[in-house]
Amino acid sequence: MDGGGCIMPKVKKKNGRKTTKRKSSRKKQEGFFDRISAIWTNMSRAALAGSVLIALVALGFLWTGGYIGLMGEKLSRVAGAGAVTAGFEVRRITARGVDHVSEDEILSAVGPVMGASILHFDADRARAAVEQLGWVRAAAVSRLMPDTIHVSVREREPAAVWQLSGALHLIDDTGAIIREVDAYEYADLPLIVGAGAPGAASEMLKALHVEPELWQRASALIRVSDRRWNLKTKNGVDVKFPEHGLGEAVRYLARLHDETGLLDEPLEYVDLRDPENFVYRTKGAMEMDKPLGRVN
Repeated sequence: MDGGGCIMPKVKKKNGRKTTKRKSSRKKQEGFFDRISAIWTNMSRAALAGSVLIALVALGFLWTGGYIGLMGEKLSRVAGAGAVTAGFEVRRITARGVDHVSEDEILSAVGPVMGASILHFDADRARAAVEQLGWVRAAAVSRLMPDTIHVSVREREPAAVWQLSGALHLIDDTGAIIREVDAYEYADLPLIVGAGAPGAASEMLKALHVEPELWQRASALIRVSDRRWNLKTKNGVDVKFPEHGLGEAVRYLARLHDETGLLDEPLEYVDLRDPENFVYRTKGAMEMDKPLGRVN
């Protein structure tokens, strides 16, 4: 009430309204920024996906055009030059286990690597190339830092000479061809005759190696119809072995000769193809038939 006795209207409080408006305004602002953030996130994801797609298309273009290979080769050359500058340069090639393989063959198989980066030397490729050499049964190639390539070789052991169509080839006990030879070379080794003989020779050669007496007497091994073997002794006896059970037949012949001296007799042939009986024939005489397992 003022001095005139009039009733003054109540003053309305405005604090509540202002607070409500501020809260409403804040909510509107938060909603606005959330929408902006969501839009930005979606745009970022789309941009990232687009960038990846563009990168893949570009890589595909470079790959099909051969540019990536060229870039890789250039980088490899640069890295190789850097390795050489740092002292990792091939200056020596050493070998162990080499007897019949020549130095030139080893160097040719390893390749023109002298002066190149040892860090970029492909040892697996070199090993595979060395193992292609006829005399080499197995090989290992390693890098000895900082400047040496070392080749370790296990050579093949000559076991026989294979004759086919007038050509002579030295083979090992697995039948692998080592190299072509002349008639006077390796005359002390048995001669193997017949198509397909080297591939089938392994079983026969191993069976004979177990019986040294028969091995020393062997002059030639003849492959018959690519199924079985005949053995020609140095004194002219033909021994006919069966298609199956070769090892057992060789052992039986060795025991038979040890007990009777059969192969010292003037025989034309000994036939072991029958699993129940063996047949032999002396020169100028009739054929004799005896059961297997009985020497006398």
